[in-house]
Amino acid sequence: MNNTKSKTSIGEFFSGLDYITIITAIISSIYGFILVYSALYSKLDQDTLLKSSIKAMLVTVLSTIVGIIIALILSLINYEAISKLWPFIAAGCIVMMIITYFFGTGPPDRPDARSWLDFGLFTIQTSEFLKIGFIISFSYHLDLVKDHINRIKNIAPLVIHGLIPIGLVIMTGDAGSALIFLIMFIGMLFFAKINIGYFVAGICAIIVAFMSAWKLGIINGLQRSRIEALFYPEQYADVMYQQTNGKIAMGSGGLFGQGYLQGKMTQSGAVPVNESDMILTVAGEEFGYIGAMAVILLLAVLMIRVAGIGLKARDNVGYLMCLGISVMLFAQVLVNVGMELSLLPCIGITLPLFSSGGSSSLSIYITLGIVLSVYRYSKAQKVSLFYKY
Repeated sequence: MNNTKSKTSIGEFFSGLDYITIITAIISSIYGFILVYSALYSKLDQDTLLKSSIKAMLVTVLSTIVGIIIALILSLINYEAISKLWPFIAAGCIVMMIITYFFGTGPPDRPDARSWLDFGLFTIQTSEFLKIGFIISFSYHLDLVKDHINRIKNIAPLVIHGLIPIGLVIMTGDAGSALIFLIMFIGMLFFAKINIGYFVAGICAIIVAFMSAWKLGIINGLQRSRIEALFYPEQYADVMYQQTNGKIAMGSGGLFGQGYLQGKMTQSGAVPVNESDMILTVAGEEFGYIGAMAVILLLAVLMIRVAGIGLKARDNVGYLMCLGISVMLFAQVLVNVGMELSLLPCIGITLPLFSSGGSSSLSIYITLGIVLSVYRYSKAQKVSLFYKY
């Protein structure tokens, strides 16, 4: 009897698992490991960089493995129960960001940033986990007011809710993540069916706020230079160095690339930070146009699948969480690829599942675990309804 129950439980686990989402994510991660190894390969014979390179690779691999395990566990937990924990999740995220503000660290070239918590053996970029908290809490908030979402008394608290994470990441000097949160906020409001008039007013407000910040010098230093460099690249050759070399590397790969570990610019280190921010340049140079498009197609399949699960969710909370996760992935892909093609300023946004970075990989798999939960429990309800009738 126990063996029968065990077999039934195992069968139910696998029958309720969305293989397209998890397999696409794992393939993306494996492809990412291949690209990250190539980006770090030339540093492995330099004693001063050997330890940091191996550490970066190990952290990425271990975080991915842990992330996959957590995703599979979360797939067994009813997402409704997760969403109802939003006050504790939101409070935990806020406390985490406050700790980061006071005790966080930044990279050597960004002494003003305090976006990472350093634990010695590893560091955590807290804004990555704030995304999870925002998606869960904002989905629940949107669901609470869904019947009267276009009333001013409901719009104002929603705007405040959206501004909180944006303000928190700006406080830690992470302007890139602030942009991702802004896109997530707008996207989730759109899928919650907010009146189009609010979007027009909001976009106008954003434009006015940006122009005022620019005029008053609030946007200054390196951030200002990176924006100006897009319009006057010849005057900011030093600022555009990374992006310019990245485009040259991708272009030199042609259709099929120069071969794995054979990319001249990749292996010479001509494209800085190509294991994270500029990872697509490695795919483009060593695997060519085909390799770079494979990256984009894998992420497109993942985003479409996540959105599709949301559209078939059994309730509004599941729908909003899945669409929020899809928008998050889309925002990061849009900004990273735009950055690598010099269409957007270089603001340090990684490519989901492909770039080096434990925090990013772990947080994405956690969100995919929520998607797997929505798929499992929505499917279970449809099956029960089928047999009921």
